[in-house]
Amino acid sequence: MAAASLCSAARLPTRQHRGLLAVAASTGPRQAAKPLLGLDRANKKLRVLAFGDSITEGWINSAYTKVPWSPRVQQKLQQKLGGDWNIEVVNGGVGSAGVLDRLNDAFRQQLSSARSAGRPYHFITFEAGINDLLLQNRNAPEIFERMKELWALANAEGSTVAVIPTLPTNVAGEREQQRLALTAKVREYVKQQRAAGNKGLFIIDVEQTFAYLSLSPERRAQLFDDGVHLTVYGYELLGDLVTQGLANAMDL
Repeated sequence: MAAASLCSAARLPTRQHRGLLAVAASTGPRQAAKPLLGLDRANKKLRVLAFGDSITEGWINSAYTKVPWSPRVQQKLQQKLGGDWNIEVVNGGVGSAGVLDRLNDAFRQQLSSARSAGRPYHFITFEAGINDLLLQNRNAPEIFERMKELWALANAEGSTVAVIPTLPTNVAGEREQQRLALTAKVREYVKQQRAAGNKGLFIIDVEQTFAYLSLSPERRAQLFDDGVHLTVYGYELLGDLVTQGLANAMDL
């Protein structure tokens, strides 16, 4: 099955419409940047947004069901921090969406809703890009620029963003080259930002674990359901890697 058909297909807006959505979403009064919230040790509270596409949703194509990894992250963080902590990991996965269309609006809405409720996200995991590449045939530079905009918005709300570079798939050729270009840009940008003193961004890099084209057939079958989405085991492993990345950032 072609990779582009693996995500549940939704009618995508035209490129012109996407541009109008982006402009409309970016207008309006700017909020003053807030200091990073970090881990609220005083009140023993932690609120995390797991944001992304169908990989964050936990979509399993062969079973036509979702097994998100966010509950596993919440459970393991609870174990690390203790039962007296109030921990919430919210799943913000949006299937078939890319940062140049529906993820853009969804991310902004998540931040706005959290602000209005007075319940900001201390940390946000950000996993996206594959639908922009495979479904929409967009290129690395434009995807990367939008990602930077969204990360900056989150930092301005006080949220620390854990960036998960776009996961590998079974797609080779030019689209894989664009993915590699995108992930290289992401890693270099986060490195530069941290060197400049911005602690609001860090990488959780799972590339080697899920490097489909380099894996044995047996390992592919363990991790991947359809060459893009993961198996139950694959999502559990991804959740464990995310947990460890967050724990490291929190000095747990």
